[in-house]
Amino acid sequence: MQLTVSKFAKLAGTTVRTLRHYRQLGILVPSQKNENDHHVYINEDFKRLHEIQLLQSLGLSLNEIKASLDNPQYSFDEIVRVQEQSLKHRRKAIDCSLALIKRIKWLKEKDQFNELNSELLMLLMNSMRVEEDQKKLLQKYVSTDIIEKVFPEDISKQTYLDEQLFNLVLLVHRATIHDLKPDHPSIQQQLKVIIANTQLNHLILHDEEKNEELYKNVKPYESLIPKHTIDFLTEAFEVLNTKKQSSI
Repeated sequence: MQLTVSKFAKLAGTTVRTLRHYRQLGILVPSQKNENDHHVYINEDFKRLHEIQLLQSLGLSLNEIKASLDNPQYSFDEIVRVQEQSLKHRRKAIDCSLALIKRIKWLKEKDQFNELNSELLMLLMNSMRVEEDQKKLLQKYVSTDIIEKVFPEDISKQTYLDEQLFNLVLLVHRATIHDLKPDHPSIQQQLKVIIANTQLNHLILHDEEKNEELYKNVKPYESLIPKHTIDFLTEAFEVLNTKKQSSI
């Protein structure tokens, strides 16, 4: 049986436009020509089309499908195995993204005075986004217990620490608006409370060499934070540490 593109499309439940696109990509080319030298589809082409549609349903792109079908070692079982791993990876990424959005939405609800602008939201989201990388980095320097305190898996603890991060971001934001310097008493007091509440003091190592190494390793993450925020917090922490040392 020989079928024109329109008849084949109708029987296959697809469109002429789709078939022409498949032909341009080279993943489904009509198998024969009729007496008028026009390309026509035959029964075997239905099998190829169904294979393409099946691979699409598994999440493969048309370029990936073409590469697979053109491969002499093509194995449907192997494609299913690889695609299963790929989909699991994507699902994990989607779940992480949804969890991140949920955390940000919760902070937005806490923002009673609508202070969270786009810059602050991006700062918070970027900080949350790299948490897993930071956990892996810290494994070399501190115990698992300390990492759990700084980046807890427990949702209620995580929510609490998100609020402290929110407070830290707003601290700098408000200080900028009201022209308060890092050494201002109210800034120092709020910073002291936030550090106590977030267990950040556990990340200050007693080994000076390791402290330097840790600082160098976290340096790349500074690009996620506006320079004025880094400068402000750096000075504020230095003032706080100086006061702490002088009181000992």
